[in-house]
Amino acid sequence: MKLTPGVRHFFDAVAMPIALCLIYTAFVITADATGTARILAGVFLGVVLLLWLAFRRLRVHAAAARLAAIGEPVELLALADHELSRRWLRNGDVALHVYQAMAYNLAARPVEARAALDQAGIKPGKRRGRSWQLLWGAADVDTRTQVGDAAGARKTFETIVVPFASVMPARGVNLMVAECEARVRLAEGDAKGARELVAPHVKDMRLGPGARAQLYAILSMCDTALGDEKSAAAAAAKARELAPKATLIREPKPASDAKIANDAKVDVEANPPPS
Repeated sequence: MKLTPGVRHFFDAVAMPIALCLIYTAFVITADATGTARILAGVFLGVVLLLWLAFRRLRVHAAAARLAAIGEPVELLALADHELSRRWLRNGDVALHVYQAMAYNLAARPVEARAALDQAGIKPGKRRGRSWQLLWGAADVDTRTQVGDAAGARKTFETIVVPFASVMPARGVNLMVAECEARVRLAEGDAKGARELVAPHVKDMRLGPGARAQLYAILSMCDTALGDEKSAAAAAAKARELAPKATLIREPKPASDAKIANDAKVDVEANPPPS
């Protein structure tokens, strides 16, 4: 039988701490502890409760990282929303808002992603949420490039993402920097340069399917901009295969009748028929 989220939360966040308190209380009573022994037992109980809280936080981060890695925006958003609604302490909200933005980006909902990023309250160079600034910056670049804000994406990339590459020269960080730079270059019109950044990584089997799907999606958009429709279609199909629940390939919206009529009028005015 599958437990509901409310029941799981009760056992996890309420029943377990109460059980720990009862166990330590029973231990103190049955051991006839007095004075220093009771104080030490209380200190150890506090340490155990803090460790339990830390374990729960780490478990949420692990689950969120897994959902992002495999490209599951609905489940990732549900996890972040659920934790935000249940938490008593607000000191962990920064990470959850970043997870929300990542989920919205995977679902091609940049407006909601922008709101989540703003709610995170991260400012470049400030101490608040410093450990989350790299993921925030990567999500911000993704959000801005989805709405065509190439200048804003370039600023975020250079002020937040790039500095982390020198401070934390790890393989995962370098890949994130390459992906962000590819998004920025593509938004600026440099499709060839963007393609050169992501093409070497798309077949790296060490990456999760969600990460590879995003690289294939960028590759597809680059090939479309370069006029290679066959390669673009193949890359788009691979992105959908790797992350079927994510919306990484943004289909062009059909032009309205009014726009079509206006474009035709402009074309006729620019190229009048011979009399």
